[in-house]
Order: sequence, then C-alpha cells, then structure tokens
Amino acid sequence: PSNAEGTFGDDNVTVTFTYAKLGKIIPVDPSGNPIPDAPTPQYPNDPTDPTKTTPNQPVPSIPGMNPEVPAVTPNQPGQDTPVTYVPVVPEKQLQTAKIVYVDTKTGKTLETDTVTGKSGEKIDYSTTPRIDEWRDKGYRLVEDGFAEAGTPVYDDNDDVEQIFIVKLDHDTAPVGPNDPHEPGTPINPNDPNGPKWPAKDSYTKQYTSTVHFVDENGNKLHDDNVQTSTWTRTLIVDKATGEILNPDEAWHSDIDKYSDVKVDPIKGYYTDRKSVPGEVAQQQDIVNTVVYKQIGKIVPVDPSGNPIPDAPTPQYPNDPTDPTKTTPNQPVPEIPGMIPEVPSVTPENPGEDTPIVYNKVETPTPKTVDVTPETPKTVDVTSETPKATPVKTAPQVEKVKAPELPQTGEKQNNALTAVGASIMTGLLGILAFAKKKKDDKEI
Repeated sequence: PSNAEGTFGDDNVTVTFTYAKLGKIIPVDPSGNPIPDAPTPQYPNDPTDPTKTTPNQPVPSIPGMNPEVPAVTPNQPGQDTPVTYVPVVPEKQLQTAKIVYVDTKTGKTLETDTVTGKSGEKIDYSTTPRIDEWRDKGYRLVEDGFAEAGTPVYDDNDDVEQIFIVKLDHDTAPVGPNDPHEPGTPINPNDPNGPKWPAKDSYTKQYTSTVHFVDENGNKLHDDNVQTSTWTRTLIVDKATGEILNPDEAWHSDIDKYSDVKVDPIKGYYTDRKSVPGEVAQQQDIVNTVVYKQIGKIVPVDPSGNPIPDAPTPQYPNDPTDPTKTTPNQPVPEIPGMIPEVPSVTPENPGEDTPIVYNKVETPTPKTVDVTPETPKTVDVTSETPKATPVKTAPQVEKVKAPELPQTGEKQNNALTAVGASIMTGLLGILAFAKKKKDDKEI
C-alpha cells in the first residue's frame, strides 16, 4: 500500500511505498486455542488491487475436524483471522444389549430384556424392578451382572452380542412345628397363583394308644383310656416351586412311651390283669382291650347237688383294690329251714360258681310207745347188740353250730320232756325184744 498523499508538482518528488505482510487464517479449537500443527495459510493478494486480498478464501482442511465456516473474507488484510474448528464426531451406530435372568438351579433362562441405543451411550436400564418381581415368585438374587458393570454403555461391536447376566436361585423356607403355615395358602403372598404351603400332616401327625374296657360281648363298660403322641419334623420348602427338599426328614415324638393304664374294678365283673403296660410310642395307632367277665355266684344246692329252688344266689363281691380278685370269706346266704355245710367261701376262681350244700333242719316227731309192763328179765348186755347204720353226710369245710329251736315257754319244755321219755321207753322196748330173742334161741 502507498503512504504518499497529495499532488505531484513540477519539482522532483520521491515517493516511498511500504508493504505490510498479509494476515493468515488461524485454525483454533472451540476454546480459542490454536490447533497444534494445523496449517495457517496467508491471505492471497487481490491481483488487481495491492491493498486488498481476494474474498472468500477457503479455510484449510484438518483431518478429524470441521471448520465452523468454509471460507473467510478478511476485512483487514494485515490481520490474522481465527477460524474455529470442532472435532468430527462419527455417526453413532444403533446397538442392542440384552439383560438375561437365569435360574441357576435349573440352568434355564427365566426372562430376557432387550434394550437398544447408540454406541457409547449409557444403557438406560435398571434390574431392580425385575429382581423384585422374581423375589415375589420365590427367587433370591445370586449375582447382578448388569449392576456390577458400573455404568454400562452400548458398545460399537456389531459382531458380538452385548449380554448382561443376572443370576437367580430358588429361595427356601422352613415349615414345621416352630414355623407353621396355613396349608394351601400361597407360599409367596405377592404370587397368589404360585406354589402353596404343604398339608399339615406332612410335618405334624398324632397317633393314639387306646384301651377299651368291655364285657365278653364287646359292650362298653368304662370310658376308653386314650393317650396321644405328637410326631413332628421341620421341612424345607422350595419357595419357587413348592417342592419339599427333605422328604425323608426324620420324625420325632413328644413322648418316648405311653403311660401304664390302671385297670379299675367294676362291680359284678373281674378281669385277668391289674394294668395295661404302656408301649413305646410309634407312628401308628395302638389298641388294647381289657375284657371283663362276670363274677361267679354262690349257688345253694341240696345234698344231691341240685340247686335249691328260689334260693338266693349272691354274686361274689369285688375286691375294691384288685380287679382280678373277689373278697375272701364271703358269707353264704341264709335259707329258712336249712343249714349250710360251710358258713363262708373264698372262691379260687372269680368266674366260677361255688355250690354250697344245705341240709334240712330235722325236727323230731313224737311216737306212741306201748308201755304195758312185762316181767322184768335179766338182760345180758354182753349179747349181740344191733349195730347203728352209719349215715353219710356231706363234707364240711367248717363246723356249723346247729341252730337252737326257738323257746316258746313251759309248755314246750314239757313237750320236750315227754318226747325224751318216749325215746327212753322205746329204747327199753328194743332191749327187751333183744333179750327175748336170745332166750328163745337158748330154749
């Protein structure tokens, strides 16, 4: 450019023209800092005007970066012009990622969620809602591969599938005497259509030991004695399927053995045992029956062994302390006009009748005696004397005192005296008869 001014005159004039350097295009980053190693081209001259540069000068190309303007027209040819460049961002590719929920017990896939986004972008996903849903179905978290990845982003590899694994296992729960649950209700309350709690008898059972008290016809004579043993065990249930994981778990009883049962006496009956021993508790019902038989009777009979009609036949009384026995020394019944051979009995067998022989009480009958006096004769008492015929009597267990006849006063005493006199007269007649027979033989 020229710095001369004015009009040339006639004299010699010296004019000096000074040229200044043209400015450059300076590539800078978005912060205004020069981009290292970037080209800085100088403005080109306007070929027709040394005071100017050409307009619309193209900016230089920088690999990986784009200029904000494609060209510049400097207003001041001597001043640099900064041109801002921004990095070239390659077009992002659409990518797919999968979150797979796996059942570690069976190895099967429970569920797969698929999400999409551009390479390098954060994967906008949370496993928490899904894990909660599976917990509600009886599962428990083993490993959350998505959460453990930190802040996962979509990759830029189309050849490899991007997968995150969430591992879930079956949760378990006890059920038993200390952890009861209503049978048939949902194991997981938030999953009403899922598995149900097992029946109570799969972990609690009761068995009984029963003693019946009956007569010989099976009729009940006494309330049953019933003892109960409770058997329990604790089961482990798969909350995801309802399966019992320890079906062979041992059972345990609340008692080792049942108590002995005392057998009570029952009036009119006896039995063959005083008690029923308690058996070892077992997983089945135990039944014992105590049979009572009727106690025997005292049966009055005549000397021929025939039962005396209308005679009382009292049953032996029970021993109040022993159902297998009767009381000893039981008095026999009284029968008017008859006397028993024994006053009491002690039955050896409580179930057998005991016959007791009764004899009639004989009342002497007065007889008419011929008292015509005969010539007294000397009687040889050494001669033959008729022998008395022995009378067979029933054996007696105990001697019985003969009953005394009732006293009716002096008249009765007189009658007895007369009877005695008659008997004596009769004896004298017999002796006289015997003497006469002897004399006849001697003649």
